[in-house]
Amino acid sequence: MQHSHEALDRPGGFSQAGLLLPLRHRDFRVLWAGMAVSLLGDGIFLIAVAWESYALWNTPAALSIVGIGMTVPTVVFLLIGGVLSDRHDRRLLMLGADVLRAGAVACLAVLVFAGALRLWELVALVAVYGVGTAFFTPAFEAIIPDLLPAGDLAAANSLDQFVRPIALRLAGPLLGGMLVAVGAGLAFAVDAASFGASALAVLAMRSPRPFEPTTAVSLR
Repeated sequence: MQHSHEALDRPGGFSQAGLLLPLRHRDFRVLWAGMAVSLLGDGIFLIAVAWESYALWNTPAALSIVGIGMTVPTVVFLLIGGVLSDRHDRRLLMLGADVLRAGAVACLAVLVFAGALRLWELVALVAVYGVGTAFFTPAFEAIIPDLLPAGDLAAANSLDQFVRPIALRLAGPLLGGMLVAVGAGLAFAVDAASFGASALAVLAMRSPRPFEPTTAVSLR
């Protein structure tokens, strides 16, 4: 939910709608609940990845390499994800992305528990995670106008801007630090479970509006 929708940029959009108004709509409420849990998991994931990067190779370059390994696939596949979100069922794309990321993080958890994780494996698995994010993000942003009336889009954007930093940069990292103190494997396992919650939320949606793929308009 970024500033890509017309209703989000209307003057006074937020002042005219309560922050929680979008939650009146069941499908949005279900999707947002799953997304909030997933955001907490993302905050946990960032702390666990940083911890494991230094544990495997105790140099500043380790975290940089892992960060590049996650960011580059996200950037490369983001355009493809956007195209697919215009042509295919967005719920299926989000579900597939959640399953992909849950699988990658679950593999990290297993490798850490087994004491067998190596740096190249960490980079490869966070790259898979980045690919999943590239497919989930545009599908999530594109489906919001299908779930809400135009008048609630500004409030939905404000709700996103309020909850996202709290979950991703405050509560998630705080919980991640507590879990990593017990074991990084546990932190990865909890993050994998958070994607399971997000996937269940997508499955629970029952949007009455059928999916209509966007068709390209010829300029000839």
